Amino acid sequence: MIVHRYILSQILWPIVAAFFSLNLLFLVVQLLKIAEVAVGAGLGLTDLYKVTLFFLPGFAVVTIPIAVLTGVLLGFGRLAEDGELVGLASAGISNARLAVVPMGLGLVAAVISLLIAGFVAPASTAALHQAFVDLSKRHVSESLKPGRFFEEIPGVVLYPREKTSDGSGWKGFLMYDRRPGRARHILVAKQARVRPGKSGNYLELALQDGEVHARNKPERIYSIARFDKARIGIDIDRLIYDRTRFISTTERLSLGELAAAGRDQSLEPRQRARHLSAWHRRFAFPVAAVLFGLLGCALGSSGKLRGKRRTLLAAVVIVAAYYLLMRMSDTIVDKGFLNPGLSAWLPDMLVAGLVGWLMVRQARSPG
Repeated sequence: MIVHRYILSQILWPIVAAFFSLNLLFLVVQLLKIAEVAVGAGLGLTDLYKVTLFFLPGFAVVTIPIAVLTGVLLGFGRLAEDGELVGLASAGISNARLAVVPMGLGLVAAVISLLIAGFVAPASTAALHQAFVDLSKRHVSESLKPGRFFEEIPGVVLYPREKTSDGSGWKGFLMYDRRPGRARHILVAKQARVRPGKSGNYLELALQDGEVHARNKPERIYSIARFDKARIGIDIDRLIYDRTRFISTTERLSLGELAAAGRDQSLEPRQRARHLSAWHRRFAFPVAAVLFGLLGCALGSSGKLRGKRRTLLAAVVIVAAYYLLMRMSDTIVDKGFLNPGLSAWLPDMLVAGLVGWLMVRQARSPG
């Protein structure tokens, strides 16, 4: 019991430090990646704080297993460097006993990661998507400037001439719509208000005293329609898609929704396979925490990883290999070589095989 407490003290704090460091690193990288999208969506400090919170649960699903691996490697690397592993071995402490604490921490981490992956992360990712949808709609209405053309909505040009006296709308408003699949038209109004739609991906235009000029190109018909008051919605799906493309659709779905999509016969077979693979991966990632804990123990107790540089390099190599295997399994799913469940669990199965091989090898080695 004393040995277990001592090993716990050597690996727990490195795990905690690795977890916070990895989340900070992932957050910085992600914010840099979406910098252009964030600026285009008009992200303010309050919005940035909210978006940051929405990112963290998704990161935790990945960083928890990596933190367990890094912490165990660092802890056992220090024990090996100080010669304490040799002392424990000479006292009759087997590698199996050394693995109790890493496996226990891996199980705790797996349960926490499973709860986050199954419930918290999908909800936070869906909230993140909705936040960028709302930001995009709000940004369009707030970015209109008097006497300037606004062309960020694909296929649509907006032109407000000047603000009304109370600042709530526009005097002299023009909209040119050249989106494919519909007749090109120009809308002009003496007064207009532009605001985000209450629901859906659209902007709401409240117009007064205007007219619509439309031309049906195939039939060469030019028509004019006048109105006193009108209320229309501008679909900005494409703009929102461009600003939320970094958010995976499957990551926003709950376990039940993923399972239902995997059974939905109206979807293409490849889409169903991807949803089923994502469902299995929600469990495979947490299980990786246990496997990484055991792998870190097996590598660390071998005494070959001494020094922080070598230990951290080993962690990076293992995580990179796991990530490549995961990406490879995605390709396997798309090609239909394996069923979605087996391909999702393939990285874990290979790590488990490596752990088993290392443990058998250590058990057979003399001393």
